[in-house]
Order: sequence, then C-alpha cells, then structure tokens
Amino acid sequence: MSKNDTDFKIGEGTDITIPLRNLLSIIGGVAVAVIGYFHIDERIMLLEHEQVRMLDDINANEIWIDEWESDGILPLDVEQNMKIQFLETRLEELDGKIKEQSK
Repeated sequence: MSKNDTDFKIGEGTDITIPLRNLLSIIGGVAVAVIGYFHIDERIMLLEHEQVRMLDDINANEIWIDEWESDGILPLDVEQNMKIQFLETRLEELDGKIKEQSK
C-alpha cells in the first residue's frame, strides 16, 4: 500500500460512481419514506380532528346535563307549556263566547 491509497482528497473534481440499481433503490426508498410520512401525518391530523369533535360533543352534553332541571323539565319545555296553557285558556274563552251567541 502506498501513501496515496490512504489519503482521501475530496474536491470539485472528485467523482463518485454508484451502480444504477443502487441509485434507483435509494430513490425508491426515499419516495416510499416520504409517502409513508404523509400518510402517517394525515392519519394523525384526522385523529386529532375527531378528538376535538368528541370533546365538543362531551362539552355540549355536560352543558345539557347541567341545564336539566331536577324535575326533568327543560327551560324550553316550561316556555312551551306556558304557550299551550295560554292557548287552552284562549280557546275556552272563545268557546264560551260561541256558546253565549248561540243561545
């Protein structure tokens, strides 16, 4: 072995030779790795989005449970019952007027 065999000199004129099969394998491997990365990244973003939606649903359910009154009547039910009661009394008044006029 001569001294020139162990000295490595790298510069602009340095040539590297690689078989075409190996170069294509490296390019293919990098392509597979990039595609795999994007699939994993997409799946993670999908799972994060689903988690946010589930947390929103849980928070909405918690609010609904907190607003539920002890006797099981919601505030909207109370309003609806008041309107129904008003209509019933109004109907009874009108029915009474019709009976008076028919006599």
